[in-house]
Amino acid sequence: MVKLSKAIGIAFLVIAFPFFSTYLVSQGFASLELLVFATLTIWRGLKTEMPVLRIGSLLLGVLLLVGAFFAKAYFIWLVPSFAYLWLTALFGHTLWMPPSLCERLVRLLYPNFLPGVAEYLREVTWTWTLFFAVNVLICALLPAIAGQNAWAIYTGGLVYVLMAFLAIGEWFYRHRRFPDMDIPPALETLKYLVKHGHEAFKGIGS
Repeated sequence: MVKLSKAIGIAFLVIAFPFFSTYLVSQGFASLELLVFATLTIWRGLKTEMPVLRIGSLLLGVLLLVGAFFAKAYFIWLVPSFAYLWLTALFGHTLWMPPSLCERLVRLLYPNFLPGVAEYLREVTWTWTLFFAVNVLICALLPAIAGQNAWAIYTGGLVYVLMAFLAIGEWFYRHRRFPDMDIPPALETLKYLVKHGHEAFKGIGS
């Protein structure tokens, strides 16, 4: 229950961030917000045991501090891009250092696979890696091209709709590609991953 509440709280903060950022920038508090995020990012980097994530978090924290020092509001608009860059690196790293991240997650539920499932999960990991990579560019360019409101709507809502469509589409396609596989309901899988998903990250980047 505690882990579920924590996950809900984090999800709320992530979704609210773009709209909260837009408000703070309009009130002249861009540097303050960047300082807060820089502190949290550095603190998180120091706590992680994975060298790749530690170095990435510390570099991002320093970059946010630079943005705060120069009072550059545009650095706030880049925060989602940094997050998607981190996800791109994480998913991509497991493609070069298998098993892929999606395989790691699924093996938490099913230690033994049917033939072809591992290869399929590698394809799914490629799909998510490309999705996150594209969003690095979209989130970075939207404020300059379409304005801050469009950026807030996309990063605070539309991108998660796209993620949901991608996840749901994969779930249906999986049934079609592996008709003999015992696939649990999506909600049951989600609850399990919320509780145990962190175990799939053990050993990544070490």
